Amino acid sequence: MIEQLTWFERHVARLLVVLYHGGRPVRSLLEGETRQFDSVWELQRFDFWVREPGHLALALLDTASADDVERRATVDRMLLDDGLDTHRVALPGASYNTLADFDASVSFLTARALVADRPSFTRGKNYAHQIVLESAGIAFTERLLAECPSFAWYRQQCETVAAYFTQLELIDLTLMPYLAPELTPIQASSARLAGVIRNRYERIFGNTEHVVV
Repeated sequence: MIEQLTWFERHVARLLVVLYHGGRPVRSLLEGETRQFDSVWELQRFDFWVREPGHLALALLDTASADDVERRATVDRMLLDDGLDTHRVALPGASYNTLADFDASVSFLTARALVADRPSFTRGKNYAHQIVLESAGIAFTERLLAECPSFAWYRQQCETVAAYFTQLELIDLTLMPYLAPELTPIQASSARLAGVIRNRYERIFGNTEHVVV
């Protein structure tokens, strides 16, 4: 039962969903279809926006206009039942840790031939490794999503992050400028964000009475 998984197992399952939806599709004659991130750093940044739906909502609202129908619908979904607070995934250690440490998770999945950790030939200090979801990992993740409805939220979050990632990856996650003026990064690391998001949403789009609380 998915509800009985340990924290580590849920962390690994979320990583598979992130790789599945966020990884770049690659097809080869020998390996079939795979999905890959060109660096651990890129994977960590994608995962941050999935784990932190409140931050994602604030970042989307930071550059939204009143006629931006797609962003409005996206934030509407995350505001349902205050899901952006209840689905937040805290990392072990200090509350202000921004990027997840995937060493143990990638090793676990590599040992089971679901993921490959390959050297990267892309130049740059953040591009030492490619993280690849193998064909077997794709099949396993599709089964996970089909059999575990509780992961539907993370599937939707991954699809949203993928749609906006070319913009999101440009944001400085040390300064987090999209939080201002209401919050600082330290405050946002532990505060409930739904109230701040509703206030910002209403300034841009009008009231949120149509969103179920």
